[in-house]
Amino acid sequence: MTKRTLLILLSSGLLLSANAWAEQKQLAAPSNQIIFAGQTLTLENHDQQCALRKQDQSLLKLDMPWPCFLSVDRKGQPRVEIFNNAQIIIVEHSTPEPAPSHDCDARYQAIRQIKDQPMEVSKVAHSAGCMTGVMDQKSFVAHFSW
Repeated sequence: MTKRTLLILLSSGLLLSANAWAEQKQLAAPSNQIIFAGQTLTLENHDQQCALRKQDQSLLKLDMPWPCFLSVDRKGQPRVEIFNNAQIIIVEHSTPEPAPSHDCDARYQAIRQIKDQPMEVSKVAHSAGCMTGVMDQKSFVAHFSW
């Protein structure tokens, strides 16, 4: 191969790799907002604790440290689970344990909204798993009395 052909091939490969990396970064960026029960909620850092800012600017404090993130669906979008006419979301926090461990200090809380009632926050659930992937519906509903 000539130097020019080789240079063109390498440049093309580099551009494709950079483009794929950029797309991957965009997909990986978690959203801190969700439309839930007809209003926009935003995750916030409130004195190093996770909190949800409601549309009316009131704050719903959660029992987990910042940073936190919204549980997502299979498309990577914030997930709202519907169960027994209630809407439920999950907020998660996960911090890797020091090496050589492969575990995490992971926890989550479910937030439920039943029509015409105030939002209800579940107790904190703990896990040694690193909270990757889509959560099962049981994680959304199991922490509430039905």
